[in-house]
Amino acid sequence: MTILTHLTDLYERMQQTGEAPKRGFSSEKISYELVIDKDGTPLRLSSIQQLSGKKPAPRVMSVPMAVKRSSGIKPNLFWDKSAYVLGVTALENEEGEVVASQGKRTAQEHQAFVDAHLELLEGAKDEGLTALVKFLQGWHADRFTELVFPPEALDENIVFRLEGDVGADGAPRFLHDRPAVLPYLSSDNDADAALCLVTGEQAPIARLHPSIKGVMGAQSSGAALVSFNGEPYESFGKEQGSNAPVSEYAAFAYGAALNALLAKGSHRSLRIGDATVVFWAKAATHQASSFAEMLLGQALSPPTEQDETNKLRASLMNIALGRDVEAREFDPSTKVFVLGLAPNAARVSVRFWYMSGLQEFAANIARFWGDLALEPSGFKGPPAAWALLYETALQRKAENIPPLLGGALMQAVLHGKPLPRTMLSAIMGRIRAEGDINGRRVAIMKAVINRRTREEIPVSLDRESSNSAYRLGRLFALLERAQSAALPGLNATIKDRYFGAASATPARVFPLLMRTANHHLSGLKKGEGSGLGYWLEREIGEVWLGLSADLPRTLTLEDQGRFCAGYYHQRWSKNDKVEQLEENEVVHA
Repeated sequence: MTILTHLTDLYERMQQTGEAPKRGFSSEKISYELVIDKDGTPLRLSSIQQLSGKKPAPRVMSVPMAVKRSSGIKPNLFWDKSAYVLGVTALENEEGEVVASQGKRTAQEHQAFVDAHLELLEGAKDEGLTALVKFLQGWHADRFTELVFPPEALDENIVFRLEGDVGADGAPRFLHDRPAVLPYLSSDNDADAALCLVTGEQAPIARLHPSIKGVMGAQSSGAALVSFNGEPYESFGKEQGSNAPVSEYAAFAYGAALNALLAKGSHRSLRIGDATVVFWAKAATHQASSFAEMLLGQALSPPTEQDETNKLRASLMNIALGRDVEAREFDPSTKVFVLGLAPNAARVSVRFWYMSGLQEFAANIARFWGDLALEPSGFKGPPAAWALLYETALQRKAENIPPLLGGALMQAVLHGKPLPRTMLSAIMGRIRAEGDINGRRVAIMKAVINRRTREEIPVSLDRESSNSAYRLGRLFALLERAQSAALPGLNATIKDRYFGAASATPARVFPLLMRTANHHLSGLKKGEGSGLGYWLEREIGEVWLGLSADLPRTLTLEDQGRFCAGYYHQRWSKNDKVEQLEENEVVHA
């Protein structure tokens, strides 16, 4: 219940700043308003969509909380889609035009909407509520066409507004925002009271928990974070929410907070593998919380501008080391929270959960970036954890990222634990399949190996390293360079043909490669590239001196990573003398 407790606490802070709807309400996408007069006469059906984008988009609005429905008929209060509110839905005629249609189910949905409101508002005295009652009593679905209402409103969500009604600020007010509506939304709940596991108070227990929207891959209508819908999940004769007693208030609060974090444009959510991640902070002031959340967002998904990344790296390092931070918004007592969610049928499952102080978070992120340090670097700036996952996927597509890997990676990064070994095997698999040994992949393998073993891979070329796998990688890079220099313009080098075998079973492959390399070196020393030939011969000899007479028959997965690191360092480390020799060779050629 720790997650629900902190989300409930977050809701109370968000409500104070207007970031979350008040109790009994939820944020929904609304496209049209139906304006009625005091007699219930419909005057117009107008669009209230946002026009800032390329095409009109629904407005996200706080309305009475949406009901949970799947295949059944259950109306919302004071708003709903056109089938419920007006008894019409969209249908395409033979000419391809969208027209209003009335079906048996549509009529049932509209009648349910009418019955619910007539029963709820019986005896109402407020002029806005009585106008709604009169409208519902006099409305017929045929009037949609008679009044020439826009067909674009069909199947869209609609709210009501009383003509001329304004709020305290003088702006037009929707019917559900009238003060007289609130008492009708606080139902007389007959649910049994019990000890709430979230608040610790005796309160009516929620039978059903709210739907969570915005989790990638989950149902668009929302999925449950907490649910019990079958006997295998129930115990002691308890049904549904009684199996994990959470008060109605706490259930609403955590759902409202989580939906606000997941809402489009909240800037407090991102995608990592198959998980949707939300994050927030708690500090002494709203300003300090906002500052911490800004750092959280940038640390989890760093900016691309060099100046911004340098500033971010410096800020996190200062916080991690406990230095005085110049920003006045910084609060040393700040707590940060990161929650990873993934779809699971009609539910949402927790991939990972992290809560700590901001200083610990900064230290773990700084360590993660330090683990990825490599010369020459494969990154333009501090990398995002989610960006690393693409190196493990076929064609670098998100849908091909191995399941669960994103959650395992984030657990390791946030808690400062060893990175998942499956990441190392996934990258080695992609290297064998594609032959692409780039700096990003080598940096990831280095980070995985260094956290899991005592024998660390160096940041840059280490000529003194005695690790046989690392030296064999260096040797392979030198043999490849000798081949390329002796036979320029080859369509496929030894890297394309033998890298996978050489990195897994070196004793079988290297004797063959060495015999071929001797011919290449002999030809180089006799031709225009003699200087390069002699240099390569000395380098190959120096590497051989550090190897035992019996080459390893096989290399472990970690040693295969060291092999790749040695190859990358030797292949791409800058050497002015070699570059000059190669330039001279090109000139003479």
